[in-house]
Amino acid sequence: MLMSESMTSNPKVVVVDDEKKFLHLAKKNLGLRRFEVELAEAGEEGIAKIYNFDPKVVLLDVLMPRLTGDELVKMITDWRPEVQVIMVTANISPEAKEECMRNGAYAYVQKPVNFDQLAELIKEAAQKSESLPPAS
Repeated sequence: MLMSESMTSNPKVVVVDDEKKFLHLAKKNLGLRRFEVELAEAGEEGIAKIYNFDPKVVLLDVLMPRLTGDELVKMITDWRPEVQVIMVTANISPEAKEECMRNGAYAYVQKPVNFDQLAELIKEAAQKSESLPPAS
């Protein structure tokens, strides 16, 4: 079975987190696993990266100043429903987790992150993204 060119390429991922240490860890660990990674330190910057980089998957921190992860996941899923959002945070209430999932998040990952497991989750999310039509 032949795979489409886009399916064989390395998935593009945007990581949005106000914690610089996590951004650098994500860039290093996901880069080693052959993902194309762009970083954003705030929600507004994340929107620009999504627009310009055209990722299949966004890793999104829940607790950020100004534009929070739960607000941003809703914006992304309304604007680009084919982009899969994985919520990543150190601390979140069950209610906030449910809200993120209701707003269209693909999955939720607790920090500290196991990057081997996260890489598999990103691959699954990227495959789902490939199966959905792009927003028109």
